[in-house]
Amino acid sequence: MKREKTLQVYLGSIAIGGCSPVSVESMGRVYPGRVEESLNEIHAAALVGSDCFRIAVPDEGALSGIIQLKKHSPLPLIADIHFSPVIALKAAQAGIDGIRVNPGTWKNQLQYHQLIERLQAGNGVLRLGANTGSLPSHLQKKGRVEALLDSIIEMLEVPQKKDFHRIILSAKSTDINETIEVYERLADTFSYPLHVGLTEAGEGFEGIIKSTIALGTILQKGIGNNIRVSLTSPNPILESQVAVEILRGVGLRQKGIEVISCPTCARTRGDVVSFVKEIKEVIRLISSPSPLKLAIMGCEVNGPGEAKEADLGIAFGKSTALFFVRGKVIKTVHQQDALPELIKQLQSMISHQMEKE
Repeated sequence: MKREKTLQVYLGSIAIGGCSPVSVESMGRVYPGRVEESLNEIHAAALVGSDCFRIAVPDEGALSGIIQLKKHSPLPLIADIHFSPVIALKAAQAGIDGIRVNPGTWKNQLQYHQLIERLQAGNGVLRLGANTGSLPSHLQKKGRVEALLDSIIEMLEVPQKKDFHRIILSAKSTDINETIEVYERLADTFSYPLHVGLTEAGEGFEGIIKSTIALGTILQKGIGNNIRVSLTSPNPILESQVAVEILRGVGLRQKGIEVISCPTCARTRGDVVSFVKEIKEVIRLISSPSPLKLAIMGCEVNGPGEAKEADLGIAFGKSTALFFVRGKVIKTVHQQDALPELIKQLQSMISHQMEKE
């Protein structure tokens, strides 16, 4: 479904909304007062495809940390602040790229006016993020979707009166159907760019599936300008990788290396599972400026024919590895030489891409 374009805002150097590509946000786990550890998280998220990074700022120590991180971060930063308007004001004054405000945890109207004025005086973005787990008390008797929408509407009154429009909206539920409905309503009601996510999706397999269903459905409706996959995990790497794959899956991420591989069966001639894991570790460190599809197949049946759309592929034989480019066989090597040869072929393809650009 084609939707009207939203307004475009700049979160640091990243354009969100308008005609810009859907971007990926991830969130730190480390307390930002531990600056070096937090910076390592940001770099790790950037390496696997994140475009911006959100950090919880619960106190003055965390505020001091995020201010230091702003000087060295490769990604724009969003300060996620609850219950403390003073810290939000100080973060805006310090030039943090975005300030996330939750309608359910912001109580002081005067300080909200002051926050908007400070953001207006600089380049900061306001991220209004409502959540079913922290709805304003006066809205809690309503249905959750209506309460989420009303909390956003109420919080938009001040910036709209002040003609401030550097705003990104989000309204998240733990329920897939509620999440889809509320984003449809947001898209129909507002022209601001939308940050999309399913909150508290859970751990591992369960969280990935729930997030993929919710975000994939929303994105295919033409809704969403920035996404985050919220997984219970020790670092932001997995959630960033899943977000990138969701965008690839719905045709919205057109860069980097995509790996397709067969499920394996009794015909499999090589250790496809281990090989795929190894090559994925390698390509995490390889940057491809254009989309590139890589196929790993366990036998000749699923080889060049079934994966003929792949830019580069490999199919295992009894003791060999058959290399093919867009369905055409180019080389055969011994299986023990397959990984270094594949890396060599990938690097050669990427070099040719860069020469053309």
